Amino acid sequence: MSITLDDDAITAVEVTPHATDETSLALQRRFAEAVPAVVVGRDIDDVDLDHVAGNSHTPDGFNDALEKIKAEASQ
Repeated sequence: MSITLDDDAITAVEVTPHATDETSLALQRRFAEAVPAVVVGRDIDDVDLDHVAGNSHTPDGFNDALEKIKAEASQ
């Protein structure tokens, strides 16, 4: 995942699916296509996803990655 920020606002996001199972890969692809519409324009501190594009577990990984990005940015 990569996120572009401007003054803490998300201006772009790219999620790269990595699953090897076809079903999981399809879910990750749907999530990757849908997530920009949900997060772009929002403050990074206000983003905490639960369900996106019918996925309930993929947002967990996204939220974890987002927390790592915030921690790295604050150093």
